[in-house]
Parts: sequence; structure tokens; C-alpha cells
Amino acid sequence: MKKFKSKKIKKKKRYIKYVFIFFFFFSYVFILKYSSSNKLKNNILKKDERYINFDIKNYIKKKASNMINNPVNFMNVDIKNANLKTDDNNQITEQKVTNTLNVKQEKMDPIIYIYNTHQTEEYDNYSVFDAANALTNKLNDVGLTSIFEESSIKVFLENNNYKYYKSYAASRNYMNTAISNNPTLKYFFDIHRDSVGRNISTASINGKSYAKVLLVVGTDNPGNVNNLKNANRLNDIISSKAPGISRGIASHGGKGYNGVYNQDLSENVFLIEVGGKDNTKEEVENTINVIYESIVEYVRGII
Repeated sequence: MKKFKSKKIKKKKRYIKYVFIFFFFFSYVFILKYSSSNKLKNNILKKDERYINFDIKNYIKKKASNMINNPVNFMNVDIKNANLKTDDNNQITEQKVTNTLNVKQEKMDPIIYIYNTHQTEEYDNYSVFDAANALTNKLNDVGLTSIFEESSIKVFLENNNYKYYKSYAASRNYMNTAISNNPTLKYFFDIHRDSVGRNISTASINGKSYAKVLLVVGTDNPGNVNNLKNANRLNDIISSKAPGISRGIASHGGKGYNGVYNQDLSENVFLIEVGGKDNTKEEVENTINVIYESIVEYVRGII
């Protein structure tokens, strides 16, 4: 009995060793790719800690736990492949999967662009960057191919000697680049959070707490009539899914406001304020789920 137990322990240790070797390689490639894609300056994470809010210790802890407790899911880069089957010729074929929204998970050209003009806006232990990233992942999971803008607004401002109020010039630059590289893009979502207090930014719906939503339309954009029409349509969908979650639509322009918000680039550019400074991660994620479902319905109604 002791001998059998010893073999089992050795086998377990060997498995853990291989797992951590793989994880070390994965972490190295991930960090290398992340730094390269964002073209960050040396030491950028130290200069702009609020930009990504990246906690390497917590990241390693979570990934190690996932690998040990659920190695099959972790090793599968595309979770849909967990449902693979073989055909008569012994070839692997993917099952056609539909989610509850009946959207096929098929690869298509990117049609949605998600970004944060103000990347460093934070909640209680969460950020608009995290929220926008989560929204992108949800849309990609149901086959609405989406691009998430990770390039640093802060670095662009520094490189061009711009003040913070010029952030829309930075996001516009990245947006134009994305459109140039991906001419199929049709829908654009700029995720923000408001500075209002919790009493204004929070809604309780059926016993569940949500960060309220406010859509903003710039009146200094010559084509703002079409932007307002589309904002109303999206707002109606959001409100139908969670009555009470919307604060409505705000129209801003003139002195003290940007007044355009990049909405002159397309009638489908949406500026969405999700909650306020005091909202929690859970509240924001609850709302992101509503926004995700609403975007799917909005896009499917037009395509």
C-alpha cells in the first residue's frame, strides 16, 4: 500500500512540474505579446499604473489555480472546441453552437470596435478598461467579432504634448487606424463611467444591483440627428431588458464640452456612461451583461 501511494505522489509531482513549466512559457509569451502590441515605452506600467491595473501576482495565482483544478478548459484556447466530435473520415469537426440569443459562433470579419477614451476611470476595485474588455469577450463569444482597443491613451497624449482634455484626439487616432485596418467595422462603443454619486448611479432591479447607464450625444457634430436616433433605439432596447437601468440620453455641446465625441465618424458611435465612481465590480458586470445583450439585438436588427 505504501509503495502504491509513493508512485501516485511522484506522478502528481511530475504533473505539477509540467504544468508550471507550461505556465511559465505561456506567461512569458503573453507578457511579450502584450508589451509589443501596445507599443508601450520602457517602464510604462510604472508610469501609468492605473492604465491597465495589471496585477501580475493575482494573475499568476488565478491561472495556476485554473490549470491545476481545470486543466482541460485552460489548455483549450477556444472553449468551443470542448464540443468537438469526429466525422466518418475520423476528421475533427466543430459542432455548430448557438447561445441563448441564437447567434451562431462563426468567425466573421470584425464589425464592432470597443474602446475607452478615458482609460483610467475607475470604480470600486474595477475600471472602465476591465468593463470594456469584458464586453468585447462576450460579443466575440457569440460570433459578433469585436476589436478591443488596448493602446495607451496616456502614451499618445505624452508623445504629442497633449493635455488630458485632448483624450478624444487620442481615441480618434486609434479609431481611425482601426477603421483603416478593418473596413468592415460598423459599430463603435466608447465605455466611460460618470463621476456622480452612488444614489444616482445605482439601480436595484428584481433584487439585483446594477450600475445605471447614460448615453451621451454630442450636439457639435453636424450629423448628430442620426446619432441621437440610434442612441434612442439602443436606449430603448437596454430599458426593455432592465427597466430602470437607464438614466436616459444626455446631449452635450458648446463651451466646456467636447461636443463631438468622435460621433462624426459614424452614426453608430455610442458614448456609454456605465455607473459612477462608487459602483462595485459586480454591479458594473451585471450592467455589462445587459449592454451586451442589447448590442446583439441592435446589431442583429440592422444586419
